Amino acid sequence: MATKRMIARGKVTEDLSTREYNRKKRSELKSIVKSHDSAPEEKLKAMIELNKRPLDESPTRHTNRCWNCGRPRGVYRRFGLCRCCIFDAMRKGWLVGVRKASW
Repeated sequence: MATKRMIARGKVTEDLSTREYNRKKRSELKSIVKSHDSAPEEKLKAMIELNKRPLDESPTRHTNRCWNCGRPRGVYRRFGLCRCCIFDAMRKGWLVGVRKASW
């Protein structure tokens, strides 16, 4: 099971990356940096501003966690559960339409 500290840090990261103001400001700066039309001085200024922003604001730093145990790896988006918890839930019959494979 994941530590409470890691789960709390993940919630902060998710909150920072989902705020509308943060996403807009970050995307504006990135578009200036990627644009071929902007001047080199303008690009440099946008890069400096982008570097000053918090790292956890980036949406790629958010990791999906199992809502049951907090495990960060092997999480299925469809259920929000990790592979270990999916097997237990499947065995107990909590997941509708999912069966254990047998061949």
